Order: sequence, then C-alpha cells, then structure tokens
Amino acid sequence: MTGALEINFAGRTAAILHPAKGVRKQLIDRLSALGVVAAGHWPTLPEADLAFDFLLVDIDMGHDEQIPWEPGSAPIPMIGLIRSESPGRLDWALRHNFDAFLSQAAPGLIYSSLVVATAKCDERQRIAMREAETARRAGMRQMLIQAVISLMQRDDIDEIAALKRLRAFAMIERLPLEDAAARLLEKSEMKRGGGRR
Repeated sequence: MTGALEINFAGRTAAILHPAKGVRKQLIDRLSALGVVAAGHWPTLPEADLAFDFLLVDIDMGHDEQIPWEPGSAPIPMIGLIRSESPGRLDWALRHNFDAFLSQAAPGLIYSSLVVATAKCDERQRIAMREAETARRAGMRQMLIQAVISLMQRDDIDEIAALKRLRAFAMIERLPLEDAAARLLEKSEMKRGGGRR
C-alpha cells in the first residue's frame, strides 16, 4: 500500500447491518464519537439510499442478498462484525473480501477497523483499476500490430523501425503504446477519407 493512511473520518457515513438493536446503537455511538454519521438496519439496507462510506455487516447472520455488490467488488470499505468465529461464516466473509474485521467484544477498536478497511479498500480498487487497464490494452494488441504494419507500408521500413516510430509518437502524445496505435490508425483513416472526397 502506498500513500498516507486516512486518520480522520469526520463527515463520513456508515450503514450497520446487525440484528441486535443494542449492538447497532453501541456502534452508532462509537462512530459518532469519531464524527461518522451511522444508521443501523436489519435485515436489509434501505433501497432508497445506498450512498454511505462504510458498510458494517454482522458475519454470523449476514447473507449474500444483503450486500448490494458482487463478492469482492464493493466500492466502499466493508467491515465484518465477528461474534462466534465460525469457520463457515468466516469463509463467507472472506469470499466477500471484507476489508477489515471487528470483534463485537471490542467495539472500542472501531477506529482501527476504519483505518485498515479504508486502506485495504483503496488498495483493492487500485488493483482492480490496474487489471482493467491491462485487460483493455491487451484487447488492443491487434490494433498495435495494424499500426506497425501501416507504418511499415507507409514509410517503407522494417517492423523494428516502425515500432520505434510508434513509440516515439506515443511519447510525444503522452499515451500508452496501444492508444497511440489507435490514434495513428485514426489519423491515417481520416487522411484516406479526406483524399477520397
């Protein structure tokens, strides 16, 4: 993980999914002391308002339908509230890729859970963005090959020289190589289209 840890959560919001009103109130009070506005719910989140910054879920009673995202793809930090430490329930939480855990026997440690969950969520999202960008660029390989062939034919050069020119173009345009290839092909197509008019 890179960058400074977030340590101030004032003004943030949280949703708590827990069947016990007493636990929900205790967590709401703890979060309030940190400047986090929290609301407790059970058994589901209010459909009208899913705009919160943290989601805390009771691991023992939680189930897939309560979490509005695909497992491992939550756009916000998720904290699992642990009671019984049942292996099956912990496995369920791990499949959902909770960012942090908090023992219900130690609600005073909520601050640490917020810090860890925020850092882990940020890292998870950075990895997802990096993987998406890698996949996007991999999908443009054919375009890269076409751009190299186009340069070879246009400038009567071999593929090494064509790739060097494409790399130079990418540096000038400040683009990834694949995007530079797409731009070069687009410019070539526009020139051809202009010549036909």
